[in-house]
Amino acid sequence: MYKLKSRKFWVAVAAALASIGGSIAGIATDNTALVTTGLVCTMLSAAIYAAAEAYVDGKSAASNMTYTTKQVTATSTDKATVQAALAPAQDAQQKEA
Repeated sequence: MYKLKSRKFWVAVAAALASIGGSIAGIATDNTALVTTGLVCTMLSAAIYAAAEAYVDGKSAASNMTYTTKQVTATSTDKATVQAALAPAQDAQQKEA
């Protein structure tokens, strides 16, 4: 239902129908250049629509992602101290997964 309200969808449909109409006119007048142009434009309208939807979906997915960062400054070379400082971050990551 969402796609029927999309302006991109209706522009792609209109472009495809116009291109198909051009192809039919080319067939009726025996103009192979018009037929070829109509077929190419039909395919391009579908490809451009798919690319536009993929771009929008990618931006939407990227905006929904959250990143949690933790800055740790370690002055100790003691392995246990560094592991203890990082342990809460590792536990939180395991709970999210």
